[in-house]
Amino acid sequence: MAEADTRLDAAQRAALEWQVSFWSGEAGDAERRAFEAWLAADDSHRRAWERVQRVGGQLHAVPGEVAGAVLRAARAPAGRRRVLRGLLLLAGAGGTAAVVRRTPQWQLASAAESTAPGERRELTLADGSRLTLNTATALDLRLDAAVRRVLLRAGEVHVATAPDPARRPFYVETPEGSVQALGTRFTVRMLDAGVRVQVFDGAVEIRPRDGAAPRRLAAGQQGVFDAGAAREPEALDDSASAWMRGLLIAERVRLADFAAELGRYRRGVLRCDPEVAELLVSGVFPSADTDAVLRSLVRALPVRVTLATRYWVSITKAGR
Repeated sequence: MAEADTRLDAAQRAALEWQVSFWSGEAGDAERRAFEAWLAADDSHRRAWERVQRVGGQLHAVPGEVAGAVLRAARAPAGRRRVLRGLLLLAGAGGTAAVVRRTPQWQLASAAESTAPGERRELTLADGSRLTLNTATALDLRLDAAVRRVLLRAGEVHVATAPDPARRPFYVETPEGSVQALGTRFTVRMLDAGVRVQVFDGAVEIRPRDGAAPRRLAAGQQGVFDAGAAREPEALDDSASAWMRGLLIAERVRLADFAAELGRYRRGVLRCDPEVAELLVSGVFPSADTDAVLRSLVRALPVRVTLATRYWVSITKAGR
């Protein structure tokens, strides 16, 4: 989605979100009144809305088998809404079917195993290994007579490997390269630029896709790699496994960064105004109740939280 978002200004992103709200069939009278107020608030809003109406027709150019497969996979209303948002944002940025397949919406809808925003789920594999999928995670499994593979397509997974009588190697594969488990507990998370690996027990070996030398991480270490190379390892952060307990832990974290992390656990858009981006956040927060986290930010910081809809939330300076 980064490719699409960088080509859309704030007014157009808001207009796209309103269109998704109406297409989803879930907009009520309150949302419609809020939309009318937003539309009348600024000429740029009306222009953005007119552009969105033209953009909507571009969705017909996305091949039916692409859009249809995704929408059929997203049976729940919230899932359809998420997919509509992704396809509409993509159309607004001039996307193609090939790009659709690379979006988080496509990955979540078409993967063998996935979680929705805010959801956490555990899986036990046939070999006894255990996986915990964090919020908005998508993966496929490939276990055969020769190898055990987890293909991570989006999000974050915690792996606790089980001893294998057949001595098959265990890999987590990502677009940037692979992580081989060496009798261990570890997490792998897809970042905007690269992959982060955190090791709690045992060790792993990171192998960047383009052939750079492998790098070993031991228990208590974490590291980031991309297709070209793996960075030097660092000591594990105290909050590394907090998400496994349903917690978000912040220690003097920029509000913009905290909002980006919190946004992974809720549907829709969570925007932090640049005017308050550098405020610092500290505390322990429940990832399952993002509304409560937002209320706590208002109590602790000079900010206000505005809901254009329940899927479009802005954090701005108090008093604005």
